[in-house]
Amino acid sequence: MAEVLGQQVAAPTRYAPEVLEAIRRQPTSVGRRFGVDVWHLYELSWLIGHQGGVFRPSQHIGVLAIPADSPATVESKSLKLYLNSLNFESFSSDLEAVACIQNDLYPICGVRPELQLYGPTEIGLITKEPMAELLDEQVAVDAPSVVLDTLAEDEGAQERVSLVSHRLRSLCPVTAQPDWATVVIHHQGRRINRQGLLAYIDSFREHQDFHEQCIEAIFGRLVEDLAPHSLTVTGYYQRRGGIDITPHRSTQPVSPPIFRMGRQ
Repeated sequence: MAEVLGQQVAAPTRYAPEVLEAIRRQPTSVGRRFGVDVWHLYELSWLIGHQGGVFRPSQHIGVLAIPADSPATVESKSLKLYLNSLNFESFSSDLEAVACIQNDLYPICGVRPELQLYGPTEIGLITKEPMAELLDEQVAVDAPSVVLDTLAEDEGAQERVSLVSHRLRSLCPVTAQPDWATVVIHHQGRRINRQGLLAYIDSFREHQDFHEQCIEAIFGRLVEDLAPHSLTVTGYYQRRGGIDITPHRSTQPVSPPIFRMGRQ
């Protein structure tokens, strides 16, 4: 392993797949769940060769999808260094570059991730704001920030609802620096206690863990408390180092959600 976590490392100027580091997935107590981690890569660039030995830089935004049931995921700083190492590497086509990235990530993640390319001006095609009930405004400011024993409001009340909060804050387990996200919850089942849910989201403000594990924890808590008919939890984390991560967990099979928020 290159062991770049927490280290000052210069951007590589040669192709360097050896800098990639794996992070093993933590076991989940949730029974049957589906999910994917979508990474938006804003600094993708490599060289494309043409006849006569002329090379031109090729610039892209990438949407990388790693299944949540993969044995491991990739550490984000090592991924940034790896992607930067491609800046001076030449390929015959963009498809060849995509295949190279997928092949290099396969032994890290234990699966071959999906990778889609978009042009730098096409970001609007994958940008969408969530349509949902905003928790942050509907819960009184002076409401007590106490995490309840259960997030279910009433055993008899049922609902089908989409909820959103822009207040999810957690800490990087390596640097202890804050990460901010919008969390979106689509739920059908027992009515959710809005005040209790917002207090639970706020409880992550000093919690140190990776993005994926925070969303896993929120998803698992809602499954445990609500026993929902269906549930999907997505965390739209803001970018760091030209990369943002959007973990997505659901009780139903899902296709990789390629969309990002403007906030990211």
